Amino acid sequence: MTETEKAPQDKTDETGPSIPFTSEVQKSIEAHAKRVRRIQLLSIFYGIGFLLLGGLIYPSFPVVLGIFLGALIMVADFFWLARLVRQVFFIKGKTTAGFFLKFGLKFIFLLAIVALVIYFTPVNTVAFLVGLSVSVLGIITDGIIGVFRTGDGGEG
Repeated sequence: MTETEKAPQDKTDETGPSIPFTSEVQKSIEAHAKRVRRIQLLSIFYGIGFLLLGGLIYPSFPVVLGIFLGALIMVADFFWLARLVRQVFFIKGKTTAGFFLKFGLKFIFLLAIVALVIYFTPVNTVAFLVGLSVSVLGIITDGIIGVFRTGDGGEG
């Protein structure tokens, strides 16, 4: 037997055993990581594009700041969300009460940051909302890429 055909090994951490770490699971983890990286890069690309476009069309500090902060918040939030999902589904193998607590705290933290930016910075609200849309556009673009990708079943 080769290295990848050996009996499945359990991946354990401080909370105990998790899902069997087979080659299929490894492929799934790698495909997930690849898609997350692509979505993050697409989100950054959209953020830079909106920043340049917004700065050229409406060259004012509130507009540029709004797009920048919105994009920065959403790229960081997506990174945090992807990390939570990876820890729960690919490392531990199951959801726990701790996951829901972390997810809820992440959501409350995101709402607090958005409220603080809107109330205490001179951002243009529409520009800020445009910046907040970059992760959604990255996810949509990744989905479109996956639909038209051939050869590997649309994954990756």
